[in-house]
Amino acid sequence: MIVAALLLFRFAVDFSAQMSPLLAGPFWLLALATLLVVGANLSQGSGYRHGELAERARPYFLWAIPFSFIASSLDCMGLTLWGCTRGCSVIKLAVIPAVALTCAAYYRSRRPWMLTAIAALSLAALVPHCLCYNAGNGWWIDRLGASPICYVWGFAVTLLSVAALRTGALILPSLALCASIVGGSLAFFVSHHFFHFPW
Repeated sequence: MIVAALLLFRFAVDFSAQMSPLLAGPFWLLALATLLVVGANLSQGSGYRHGELAERARPYFLWAIPFSFIASSLDCMGLTLWGCTRGCSVIKLAVIPAVALTCAAYYRSRRPWMLTAIAALSLAALVPHCLCYNAGNGWWIDRLGASPICYVWGFAVTLLSVAALRTGALILPSLALCASIVGGSLAFFVSHHFFHFPW
């Protein structure tokens, strides 16, 4: 949670510095809403009683996780198989499939420790790896030599989904935020790679 908060805050600051308020405002709202819902869910603990809505939403959360990472890959790499660095390619070709397989395994077994495994695998996507110098990555590249930002929204969807699955709470807000993040990422992919907007 702390890692996501720091990365999203830094991303929002850098994005706001280079983009119009019409783009920066919704970015801030999405980041803050995501962190608030994850925080509220984590405060519930893991003993929350799961209802019918949580059970019906389970497959949607588990699909949202790998799809959010695929959408992030499209944002950064477009339709190419390889990324700008070996790290990008490893995340796309190894980490994301491992996350997807773990989500599928959890769906079949429902073993609680697998939620922790999903979160841990997703965390691997935040190792600094990207060298594309843009509004999100520049600050990190200047300081670390590579950026961890490319997959931060995929990690945010993982946190939203894992927290909702663990507690059974805030199901509809969590689903809405997951859908907004995936939809926003896909919209960015189209606008960035086909229309060169916003950069």
